[in-house]
Amino acid sequence: MKHSGRRSVLVVDDEENFLTLLKWFLTARGFDIVTTPSAQESLDLVEQRDFDIALLDIKLGTTDGLTLMDSLTERQPGLKVIVMTAYPTVGSVRQAFDKGASRYFTKPVDLQQLSEAIQSL
Repeated sequence: MKHSGRRSVLVVDDEENFLTLLKWFLTARGFDIVTTPSAQESLDLVEQRDFDIALLDIKLGTTDGLTLMDSLTERQPGLKVIVMTAYPTVGSVRQAFDKGASRYFTKPVDLQQLSEAIQSL
């Protein structure tokens, strides 16, 4: 269930201002963006529609974005995942790629690089 040929991107981050910025920036570049601050809501969203890419923050309140990644890709096996964090560690980088992440960005994210990464997936 693709939408108008545009890449469909689910953004999960508990920082509302960052969600607003990403939605504005990426929508202006032609992506179909759906944002949520909630891990549970993101699981509901992937049950309702297909996404090409998920952008996940590692620290999501009480939820771990890497654990969420497993749940999302279990529901949508073809989903590409880009991980973002303000708290990078060698362990989280390794774990993200071991779980199948396509890219890993450290916050503050370079929005142009992020846009190019989404386009390339």
